[in-house]
Amino acid sequence: MITRTLSFLLISVVLTACSLFDPEANLKSERQLWEEAQGHMESLEELDRRFPFGQYADGTQLDLVYAYFKSSKYELARLTADRFIRLNPDHPEADYAQYMKGLSSYASNDSMVSRYLPGDETGRDIGGARDAIDDFKQLLERYPESEFAEDATLRLIYVRNQLAEYEVNVSRYYIRKGAYLAAANRARQVVEGYPSTPAVIDALIVIHLAFEALGLPQESQDALYVLSENYPEYVAGERGNQRLAAGVLYEEGETLTSILTLGFMGSGGDLADRLAAFSQSRRLDTSRRPQATLRPAEDAPAIDAPRVVDEVFF
Repeated sequence: MITRTLSFLLISVVLTACSLFDPEANLKSERQLWEEAQGHMESLEELDRRFPFGQYADGTQLDLVYAYFKSSKYELARLTADRFIRLNPDHPEADYAQYMKGLSSYASNDSMVSRYLPGDETGRDIGGARDAIDDFKQLLERYPESEFAEDATLRLIYVRNQLAEYEVNVSRYYIRKGAYLAAANRARQVVEGYPSTPAVIDALIVIHLAFEALGLPQESQDALYVLSENYPEYVAGERGNQRLAAGVLYEEGETLTSILTLGFMGSGGDLADRLAAFSQSRRLDTSRRPQATLRPAEDAPAIDAPRVVDEVFF
């Protein structure tokens, strides 16, 4: 396995100078370009452009994937990896290309803005995360014996958990706006699409609250029953007359009706705040945390020796 360790701190200005002052620079052989291209993205691109099917084509494309990734050119990395896989499906390093494709998909969506700055959750593009799920699934299906399979599995868990949390965030946004049907629909996507994630707890609670606020008691009770069957510590009472356990969202004696009718401005925001506080406490519950996941933004790409982080906070 060729180690992809291009040094971007030592990008060669010598090659650029040669192309400017040496009239023969553009007539260099494929081998000369290959030797100069190690660690130099422009030379790699020229080599790929001039000798797309040459003897160094495979290595050039793989090096370009890594170079683009390290330069945060994630779409180019993904496209180059995809081209390599289509042209070389049985190549010994096709699994590496598929792995890097997945990393590039996730990284393209993992910006500081979307992570830490407040805003309308419904307006954020999460297509990269969804692509990452597809990419990592393909790696596991096509190359189950790959050395990257374990790492990809952990990253797949991470991305699925992040997407589930995103959907819960959106459902809370709708709760805050008093759009209870929209909140229930977004929460249902977590239950149906990501049933093994910890965020399904929050999603079932949102569905229960939304249907109760909409005056649909049967649907509200159904959500509580599913919650009680899987996470009984959050539910009190017998089926058909169940309620959230005291301390989950309400204090003793409080009801959803009292919360929603409190204050002249209404209190959908208060309910959303309570849901956010519950989500935060649930994330800190180690029993709800995956056994091991990775932090893609911090340790990717883990090519030679993937580093597992035993605990992750969403």
